Amino acid sequence: MVFNAKQFSKEGLKIPILIGGATTSKMHTAVKIEQNYKGNIAMHVLDASRAVVVAQKLLNPEVADDYIKDVREEYEELRKEYYDN
Repeated sequence: MVFNAKQFSKEGLKIPILIGGATTSKMHTAVKIEQNYKGNIAMHVLDASRAVVVAQKLLNPEVADDYIKDVREEYEELRKEYYDN
């Protein structure tokens, strides 16, 4: 996914990337992937049943910016925790 995030940025994509499944985690997304995607936000979604709620927030212009800001702040905290340990 890191490669994909870099490629998506290189190609100028401006859409959110939702990452989930058994092979990744919120920590992995925060530390390895999100920082490499410049077009929008790359965020972890625990499972497909929660992707709908996340997509609704990202598509709602009234809440999207604050939601993305909150996720980025959380990921920054996760990165700090990861690198401090």
